[in-house]
Amino acid sequence: MKNILNVIFWSIVALLMNACQKDENLENPINDKTVIATKALANGNQLSILSDCDFQIGYKNIYVKIEKDGKAINPGNISLVPTMDMGTMKHGAPNGPLTFDSSSGLFEGFVVFTMASGESGSWTLDLKIADEEVSVPVLVKEALKGNVPVKTFTANDNKRYVLSLVEPNQPKIGMNDLEVMIFLRESMFSYPVQDDLTLDFTPEMTSMEHGSPNNQNPTGLGKGRYVGKVNFTMTGDWRLFFNINKANVKLAEEVFLDVLF
Repeated sequence: MKNILNVIFWSIVALLMNACQKDENLENPINDKTVIATKALANGNQLSILSDCDFQIGYKNIYVKIEKDGKAINPGNISLVPTMDMGTMKHGAPNGPLTFDSSSGLFEGFVVFTMASGESGSWTLDLKIADEEVSVPVLVKEALKGNVPVKTFTANDNKRYVLSLVEPNQPKIGMNDLEVMIFLRESMFSYPVQDDLTLDFTPEMTSMEHGSPNNQNPTGLGKGRYVGKVNFTMTGDWRLFFNINKANVKLAEEVFLDVLF
């Protein structure tokens, strides 16, 4: 009986320890984030820019943290404008508004980087926090070799659009969630999301000249997001061809994104 009680006791202790470990992870949701840049603000607070990984061409989640005396705070609304300075001209990139998550203490948004930092130009994230304007230089790397996660194209209405891959972020053999976003390049710094579009797509493994079955065309969720399914039957170089229509009028056809894994 004593041995049985000991087993029960230590089993309960193990469960409690596991529960505590899970709670710690929930209380520290930024532990798995990559710090992109930090900057001291004029009022003494600390600004941190974080993401899920290093910035590369394509869709990237962005997290902004403001700390006062080492603790995350919400200073009110924060605006963010990504800016590429090419010397003779400047332009922005598609991005989403920053919203505050009280559970993590982070402002969350996204940017679709359309080009890499380098000889052609450099990126900054220009933020307005309360009454202070801050410009933070950031490095944007090339997409992984063989991947084209974002495409800017001219449609049949003579307007410029941006198509960006959101998911799969980590592609695998078999069925994958597919998510893309579409933006109109209204001006060099204005990229409104595009809803009410109809998309169909075809995945093709370019080196093997074959496709895959059971794919699901992306349908609109709102806020420029379209979700479906893509079936990768093997590893390799996959090209996703998209046909895009608006009100039964063809905007563009065979706009492609590349996925290599």
